[in-house]
Amino acid sequence: MLINELSHRSGVSARALRHYDRLGLLSSRRLDNGYRDFTDCAVEEVRRIRLLLDIGLTLQAAAQVLPCFTEDGELTACPTARERLRGQILEVDSSIAQLQRLREQLTGTLANLVDI
Repeated sequence: MLINELSHRSGVSARALRHYDRLGLLSSRRLDNGYRDFTDCAVEEVRRIRLLLDIGLTLQAAAQVLPCFTEDGELTACPTARERLRGQILEVDSSIAQLQRLREQLTGTLANLVDI
């Protein structure tokens, strides 16, 4: 299938699909006219990529975790997936702590506002 059909079937922009393809996250072949040709499996590949991006992984991290999916589309407990997901949890925890500190600063600043 051509990129526009994959875009329509996956709900992901053609631009993003080209980017995934350039990074090697999607597999395609080039037709004689230079167009990318994707197999029907590409829809599932895009779903997996989007799942990993939605949980906050970078494209580079997603590339490392993609081999951990089964043919049925389930993420397995392979060491790479475990390591990357644990790392993502640590990053989320760090962001939460930073936001809590910022909230405390804002609350303190608001409490110290002087009426004019």
